[in-house]
Amino acid sequence: MDRMKRGLGVFLAGAVLTGALAGCESKPAADDVTYQLTGIARDAVLLKVDGQPVTAEEYFFQLGQDIGYMEQLGALSGEDAWEQEISDGKTLSQYVKEDALQLVKYYSVIESKAKEYGVTVTDEQKSELDTQFEQLEESLKEQGGTLQMAVDAQGISQDGFRSFMEQSSYLVQNLYEKLSEEGGPLVPTDEDMDAYLEEEGIYRVKHILLSTRHENEDGTYTAFSEAEEAQVKAEADALTAEIRAASDPQALFDEKMNARSDDGRDADGNLYSPDGYTATPGQMVQEFETAALALDVGEISDPVKSEFGYHIILRLDADTDETRASYPQYRFSQLTEEWMQDVQVELTDAYESIDPKDYYTKLTAHAQEIQAQVEANQQATASPAPTGSAAPEPTASPAPSASAQP
Repeated sequence: MDRMKRGLGVFLAGAVLTGALAGCESKPAADDVTYQLTGIARDAVLLKVDGQPVTAEEYFFQLGQDIGYMEQLGALSGEDAWEQEISDGKTLSQYVKEDALQLVKYYSVIESKAKEYGVTVTDEQKSELDTQFEQLEESLKEQGGTLQMAVDAQGISQDGFRSFMEQSSYLVQNLYEKLSEEGGPLVPTDEDMDAYLEEEGIYRVKHILLSTRHENEDGTYTAFSEAEEAQVKAEADALTAEIRAASDPQALFDEKMNARSDDGRDADGNLYSPDGYTATPGQMVQEFETAALALDVGEISDPVKSEFGYHIILRLDADTDETRASYPQYRFSQLTEEWMQDVQVELTDAYESIDPKDYYTKLTAHAQEIQAQVEANQQATASPAPTGSAAPEPTASPAPSASAQP
């Protein structure tokens, strides 16, 4: 339900529409808001992705959402906003047009791959979506509107919005789960994990921190004197030598770490991270990261000085249950990028003629008309009954409770 409300928003939220574009042969339906705003019937083919048609309704909806998001970021402020370069030398107008194209391309690829792997939206998921639409209809009714008014304000039909919800909420997830099954491309081999960890720069370490600063009552810190710091350095050197000389260096490292480290501890005095840290580039202070990455797995560093003190670092194997759990999303992202690079996109003249600014202006005006009707409905509902007559009983169903939201 929350996802649907975000998709529709308040009637004006994310609203962005259209420029009149002629030359379409499809005969538009009376309720075809895409045609009303663009001059192109909603079922007209605006482009093809590997021969799979993408309709005008699908593209313009994504374009509207994309521009609405940019407006929320403040990118539309100023008279020349549309011609301002915002990314890779592209103007705002060029950027949103291309970004919307990438979005419809993405969903076309997902749909194609879902068919290839025998993945569909289940009957249970369709029923769940029915329930969400019913609840949304009731909620909008109480606000003086209807679901039809809400989707009209976004430049899409109810069927079109439902199709989008099935794709974005269910089909992508179902495909992801299918590919995550045993033997699927999202289940990593040891070699896959090695490549993943190296490419992402993921590493795992434990450390013993010997602080070189005093904590003040106000939460600030004061650096040790040179003499105090020298004592800490001597302790760190001796501790490192003792650990390296042990018959089981890693076991002694853990013992010393738990007993001596000045790293963060809870109220009972236990270290917050006794199993170490899994980190990515830039997450740790530079001195620490440089020293950690220079170590082999199982190797212990010399004392490393940072603003916090001296660190004795033990490099650990980063191939863990935690990092394996993050691999599928990484690989799925890679796969979708590969799939999108492989497809052929055919654009029509109608697509080439789209003016995002004109589209946005018309969609906004259309959404404002709908909002005005909503406000009129709210005022009519709130108006007191004529003198001498009883106020009518409300007929709308109460809004679902928070616990009833899916």
